[in-house]
Amino acid sequence: MTTELPLLAEVGLEARRSLIRGRTDIDGIDRVEVLSNHVGQPGHVAGAPPQRTLVVHLVNGPVPTGWGTSEVRVLGGVREDPSLNPVEVLWAHDAVRIAGASGQPPVALPEVTAADRDLVAATVPEDRREGAFVLRTSSSGDFSTYRVRLVGPGGEGAPLGIDLPLSVSPVRFTVDCPADDDCALPSTPVPVVEDLLPGDYLARDYEALRVRLLDRLSTVLPVWTDRSPADPGVMMVELFAAVGDRLAGWQDAVAAEAYLPTARRRTSVRRHARLLAYPMHEGCSARTLLSFDVPSALTVPAGVAVTDLPAAADVVTAADAADVGGTVFETAVGATLHPARNAIPLHAWGDSDHRLEPGATAGYVVTAVGVDPELASGDLLVLAERPVGGDVSQGDPNRRYPVRLTSDPLRHDDVLEPGLWVWELRWSVADALTGPLQVTLPGAAQPVAVALGNVVPADDGASVARQPLVPPTVGMSAYWPRVSHPTVATVDRAYPTDAPAAELLHPDPRAALPWLELDDGQHTWTPRPDLLASGRLDTHLVVEPEPGGVARLRFGDGVTGRRPAVGTTFAASYRRGGGRRGNLAADRLVRRLAAPDGTDPFGGLSVQVWNPVPATGGTDPEPMEDVVQLAPAAFRTQLRAVTSPDYATVAEQHPGVQRAVARRRWSGSWFTQAVTLDPVAAYADDPTVAQDVAAALEVRRMAGIDVTLERPLMVALSIALTACLHRDAPHAPTEAALRRAFTSGLREDGSPGFFHVDRFTFGQQVRLSDVVATAMGVQGVAWVEVSAFSRATATPSAAADTLAAGVIEAGPREVLRCDSDPSNPEHGRLELTVRGGT
Repeated sequence: MTTELPLLAEVGLEARRSLIRGRTDIDGIDRVEVLSNHVGQPGHVAGAPPQRTLVVHLVNGPVPTGWGTSEVRVLGGVREDPSLNPVEVLWAHDAVRIAGASGQPPVALPEVTAADRDLVAATVPEDRREGAFVLRTSSSGDFSTYRVRLVGPGGEGAPLGIDLPLSVSPVRFTVDCPADDDCALPSTPVPVVEDLLPGDYLARDYEALRVRLLDRLSTVLPVWTDRSPADPGVMMVELFAAVGDRLAGWQDAVAAEAYLPTARRRTSVRRHARLLAYPMHEGCSARTLLSFDVPSALTVPAGVAVTDLPAAADVVTAADAADVGGTVFETAVGATLHPARNAIPLHAWGDSDHRLEPGATAGYVVTAVGVDPELASGDLLVLAERPVGGDVSQGDPNRRYPVRLTSDPLRHDDVLEPGLWVWELRWSVADALTGPLQVTLPGAAQPVAVALGNVVPADDGASVARQPLVPPTVGMSAYWPRVSHPTVATVDRAYPTDAPAAELLHPDPRAALPWLELDDGQHTWTPRPDLLASGRLDTHLVVEPEPGGVARLRFGDGVTGRRPAVGTTFAASYRRGGGRRGNLAADRLVRRLAAPDGTDPFGGLSVQVWNPVPATGGTDPEPMEDVVQLAPAAFRTQLRAVTSPDYATVAEQHPGVQRAVARRRWSGSWFTQAVTLDPVAAYADDPTVAQDVAAALEVRRMAGIDVTLERPLMVALSIALTACLHRDAPHAPTEAALRRAFTSGLREDGSPGFFHVDRFTFGQQVRLSDVVATAMGVQGVAWVEVSAFSRATATPSAAADTLAAGVIEAGPREVLRCDSDPSNPEHGRLELTVRGGT
């Protein structure tokens, strides 16, 4: 049985040839050439038959030795049966044996005539004869397509080394027959589909669709010419045009909302940003501290409301105040208030002119013997100046400093004032005073600074209780209700008792959630940023506000979040307000309001309330334009530490670290990343800095890498400076001004001195020109001479070289310092000599 390819058109012969071209282990037919040899054509050889000599060109060659008529067949034609239209192979030889090539003479073959040799020599180039197989057929065939096939032993398969798909090639004997007609087949025209709606396909609005429909009807119904709006046909045309306009609008909207740069709905932008790990925030309510003055001890719950409206305004509850445009703040936590903590005087230990300097983290207050203000660690206080003979609320708002106690107050006794108990207060570096606080004044009978102890945090927003949703009841279709009021306050509800007051007064808008609760009679539903982590029974929801005051509520689907049952009716309790409008100045919130049910939360007591510090942190919803710009880069935040700079970058994210450097060391068994920290001066003695940095590095470090924290290498300097003053410059004040200019602490105006520790960090050099410029900047200095400028441990020759160079270099882990402290000369020394003046 002969193996043939039934469907030659389905085999990519050209691709197959490209795969085997150049190989030595496999070959195939490249093409079959029919030598027409017609009389009158160029190259005609007399004596050779026309259209009966075929040349089979192989892809690689050469023609295997021994090939003859048993390796080739000519099949096909109009009549598939060879017995009806036989085209037999009379002889077959390679072209080299017939015509010779490369110095090889032709071989005498009995059936090959001289004319045959001349025909092959004239049509097959010498360099191609090695891969050409020539055969003579018994007939010139007909006008149909034949197949030349190379066969294996017994007429089956393909010869050894011949690829089966390339063992067959189509051929037509009459391809070169002279004819007057064009042999190209006539092209069949492609039928044109009639346009059902001729016109501009970009016209998708109502007017364009109406015109196109009327034009089409004029073509198919030429007898209908009525265009009156009352005509039923015109009415149907306008109806379909309106439907098409709406569908086109939906298509455009879906395409636009599918991509972050083109999305127009806030919900779409929020969800796209969520996929990029960018939490888009919806604003945040402002926060302040309320100070209460109570006549007796009482406990107040969370939600006590105060407003900035005057007493003349006819309002009772928080909702009433919000309705008339007032700003309402409500206490965030419950608190126990004591009259002993209304205003606790600060203590100066007998100093008639005492004040707490900027950066102070401790102070003293006094009470009468036997009176315990019951202060404890975590309590909030506001240190404020009180005018002489006046009330604390009349003092300078810029001289009020909120602090949180970091330890329980320590009680002391002042032998000069035996009738008083002295309480030592301490707060964190984060709450260090940002300005001076005058405690006592000469001639004043009482301290002019007090500590307000009845302090409670409060957030912007007016509570609204048990309002129905719109629509109020869950139906059979998708249920996306909205609250009855357009604005729902978004509040950062984290009130850590150990956080500094400075941190508490700066709420995080990305951690804020809508202040909203839904009650269905059985469960309380609370908002979440998303429902990805919610279980199928969790009563969670998502608030999705849109511009224009519409806040839709999205519930779970039964897989992520509970699905509300059909027929459930919700009652919503929420807070109105929020945003930047809540950033009120100090002393504005002085009117307390009744509870939502109209009752007095203080039980009728005469309680005074006010905000000693301004409200801060109020933020409007994040603009969508900012999200489009920032969200694509959010996922690039690196949450791992691989290289040494990565470890340093993680350490520098702590607010108490000015600079950090890391280096990789081999500990003998594994690698260790040694991270050297240069803390900010205010956090120099704070042990929590190293603990927080170590915890952050532990999360991000590579497995198998240890992390150790090291202190910087402090390098002491030795500088000798001689300053000559102008003739009329006062000597002592000018010298004092020079020493203040080069102090390692803070100057009188609160600015850091030249050698302040925060001005120098790892690898930062000190230039002689900067030292001279600082000295010359002091009023009264005429000229400056520097006689020593080097490291304190430098040899005389090295010190001379450094002075000549004018630069003191620092290593990668070194920090230069010059404290000029006589008690600690190893911390550097500046010898200042001042001459001249008066």
